[in-house]
Amino acid sequence: MFAPEFHFGCATSAYQVEGGIENDWSQWERQGRLLDPSVRCGRAVDHWRRAEADFELLQDLGATAYRLSVEWARVEPEPGRFDQAAIDRYAFWVHRLADRGIEPVVTFLHFTHPPWFHRLCPWHEVASQAPGRFAAFVARMMEAFGDRVRWFTILNEPLVWLLGGTLTGVVPPGEKRFARFAVALPTLLRGYLEARQVIRQVRPDAACGIAKNVLRFAPERPLGSDRWLTEQVDRAYNHVIPTALTSGKIALELPGGFELSRPLDGGEGALDFIGVNYYTRVYVRLDPLKRSGGSRLASFFDGRTPHGVSDLGWEIHPDGLAEALRDMSRYGLPLWVTENGIDDRDDTRRARFLVDHLAAVQRSIEAGVDVRGYLHWSLVDNFEWLEGFGPRFGLYRVERPSLKRAPTSAVPVFRDIIRRRSLPERRPPAQVVSGQPKPVMPGAGPI
Repeated sequence: MFAPEFHFGCATSAYQVEGGIENDWSQWERQGRLLDPSVRCGRAVDHWRRAEADFELLQDLGATAYRLSVEWARVEPEPGRFDQAAIDRYAFWVHRLADRGIEPVVTFLHFTHPPWFHRLCPWHEVASQAPGRFAAFVARMMEAFGDRVRWFTILNEPLVWLLGGTLTGVVPPGEKRFARFAVALPTLLRGYLEARQVIRQVRPDAACGIAKNVLRFAPERPLGSDRWLTEQVDRAYNHVIPTALTSGKIALELPGGFELSRPLDGGEGALDFIGVNYYTRVYVRLDPLKRSGGSRLASFFDGRTPHGVSDLGWEIHPDGLAEALRDMSRYGLPLWVTENGIDDRDDTRRARFLVDHLAAVQRSIEAGVDVRGYLHWSLVDNFEWLEGFGPRFGLYRVERPSLKRAPTSAVPVFRDIIRRRSLPERRPPAQVVSGQPKPVMPGAGPI
């Protein structure tokens, strides 16, 4: 049995569901930078106008928590000009969720920025004003929220955005230099610290954390070189930011000789909890003699995937969630599963995926890991960044162009789990799908 105080729910992010937003991502789309250059997010799934109906889906499910993000570009469309109507709308949503008995979990930066941001105060600029501007945006929202929100994942997957936006250039602002990354990392973390201070001034008992994308890494071959590289990648990818926000020290070593070491003033003890976003396992291979750069990361290999793969070609690996939770418990903080889901376009795997991953959560709790909640990604189908509208992560399917919501086969399963606070006696049936190895590119998944 899951404890009575354990939270079940879903997650979304503003740009991916709301529609009608002008920000750095909409500019990126017009530049033809998605995998399909013709795709535009546009109205997304129109959550901005349909939020009340989507909240009813949550209530019907029996959800007790909902993670949403506030779109900075809506709140501050021009530098220093705040849109009170947008602020009031987000505040109204938070109040409506609370009235329905649904705990709002609020994210303030889910990868998108106002259209003016990268020109005026980019994170990768030395002595950037970005932390202060971000804190000012958070302050305006906290004035409206008051004490109605307790849980805040201030930043969503900060390292994924840093890698994609300042090192590999696959997401805005499209920088590709380690020097940019080296400046942006501590600057973004200072933004977190200033935002946390603002939040605590309004609500002293607020729990502030991040939603951390946690990948499970495994050596592709039983070779010492692959095992060594796996350890290096795991340390750099999964732990550099939680370590910085608990110890007050940034210490990063990337394969290839890149190093970054510096203090983070105010960072010690700056996390009240950690949100774990978990999707898949990645295999690591070191090939120093190849021209490709000496290493590769791939999402799965045939013969090692007993649960099959998603339609994005990612290995379904439920045990990895238990491993991820155990790994992140080293920081001695409460944990949430803030994202976990599958791209399942024919609705043949989601119900089993849900049960198997919740079983992994239950095993973790029984082993003594302090897990407070599970949020399925996502409530409804949405715009999956570089992939566009192809992937379907929604617990509720969204038909296009009508945007009508329809329950997937996982809805009654999840509803029954929440009602009974226990897993079904039998695992739902599932189609096991295999495929070819797919490279993993920072910034190209559900971020």
